[in-house]
Amino acid sequence: MEIKYKLKDNVDFELVNEKSKMKFDFDLSDYYDKKTRLFTFPKGYVEWNLMADVFINFLEPLNLIEVINNE
Repeated sequence: MEIKYKLKDNVDFELVNEKSKMKFDFDLSDYYDKKTRLFTFPKGYVEWNLMADVFINFLEPLNLIEVINNE
């Protein structure tokens, strides 16, 4: 089962990305598709951990993303 994360429709990506860069020093731009509003996780270990930190400590607690399960 593959889990995908989508930014909720009423959430502004640019604002979220600016907050991510300020708080976590991590730019989400390379991992976000503006058309589908879906995120893809990076392949590298360090980048993956940084992005997971943004998701766990910022996006999920504020309910800014939704989980999409594809089987």
